[in-house]
Amino acid sequence: MAEARVGRGTSVFAKLVTAMLAMGLFLILLVTLFFGVFVGPSLNDLIFQLAREYSGAIAATSPGLEAARSLRSRGLKVNVRYDGPSGSWSTTPGLPSVDDLRAGRVSQNHLLVVPRYYLVDAPQGGAYIFAWNFSRPFQVAHAWLLALLAFMIALVVLTTYVVIRRLLAPLRALNEGVARLGEGQLDVSIPVSTRDEFGRLSSAFNSMVGRVRLMLRDRDQLLVDVSHELRSPLTRMKVALELPPDETQRPRLATDIAEMERMVAELLELERLRSGRGMTMERQDLLGLVHEATQEFQGRQPGVRVVAASSALMADVDREKIRIVLRNLLENAFKYSLADSRPVEVSLSNGAEAAAIRVSDDGVGIPEGDMGRVFEPFFRVDASRSKRTGGYGLGLSICKRVMEAHGGRITVERAGARGTAFVLTFPKRNDGRS
Repeated sequence: MAEARVGRGTSVFAKLVTAMLAMGLFLILLVTLFFGVFVGPSLNDLIFQLAREYSGAIAATSPGLEAARSLRSRGLKVNVRYDGPSGSWSTTPGLPSVDDLRAGRVSQNHLLVVPRYYLVDAPQGGAYIFAWNFSRPFQVAHAWLLALLAFMIALVVLTTYVVIRRLLAPLRALNEGVARLGEGQLDVSIPVSTRDEFGRLSSAFNSMVGRVRLMLRDRDQLLVDVSHELRSPLTRMKVALELPPDETQRPRLATDIAEMERMVAELLELERLRSGRGMTMERQDLLGLVHEATQEFQGRQPGVRVVAASSALMADVDREKIRIVLRNLLENAFKYSLADSRPVEVSLSNGAEAAAIRVSDDGVGIPEGDMGRVFEPFFRVDASRSKRTGGYGLGLSICKRVMEAHGGRITVERAGARGTAFVLTFPKRNDGRS
């Protein structure tokens, strides 16, 4: 299923979320530029104008040092300096003098984050310097503004995420259904929870799966019906075989009947294995089964040899079914071997999670384009179906069904420069027994 699933980085959901986040970042940048270019300068000018007018109003009252200090106790972020006939005083050290400010020796910043100086003439002579510091309120206001903006964007992103995830739920269910169908699970059904395009697509998928399931069931039933229907004429042919006076026809007729019976038996075996019937699982030594299967091929060219790393390899198998598998693979290996081929090799390996049997030959091999079809029923690499190769293309299909019934698998691969290797993999039980 992992291969059929769409990766997170390539899914529609991930792309929509990425686009949504990009739009959120663009919105933040746009708002920042708007405040920096338009709102910020206008706000600065307004605050500076209000500070100038308020400074004039305070200077009109001719405040003394204590009155100037009391301004901060009322929450005003301002420091005051006075230079005049009655002396000089300052609410805080470091303020520039009136002369320096009049002479332009003090630079005025146009930002709110540094003190801003205002020079106001006193009614009774002299002058006041008001140093307003807006940095703290300005920073707090900006912090609240950014926090509010971030909260609103996060809320919008989260809400959109939930909505998109809910809207795309049928698409995720459809993707999982396609993956399960690709694995051969024909009982898959997608819940139809919406009436939009996704809902109609889910309904169409369910209808398609139903039709596929019906077609495969009809095909399987046809194979069963054909097999059963052939048994009656075969029986009649056996009876008629005893009647013809021409003895020369009897061997050929007997051979044809035997081939038909073998085909019918193989078809029925395929159907029984599909439904899981006829399996008797027992603890068996795979090495012993291999030796028994190779015994009947001793003396045939190019020969056969067994390679095993241990003296025993235990697995839960159906003894007779595995012997059929081994016999089919060995028969094919000898059938397609060449005059100069090396002996057919049967090797056994014992892994941590599975045991394996590998049957490899040095024969004509299988074309690359046919590798994926050798396990299909009635498929044969030799399309001519010559008498030398024989068979109906059911042997490897039976091998595949047998291994699937054991919870294992059979694979095909190249064996060197030429030849073919079939690998049988048997899963191990998780009960501590090897």
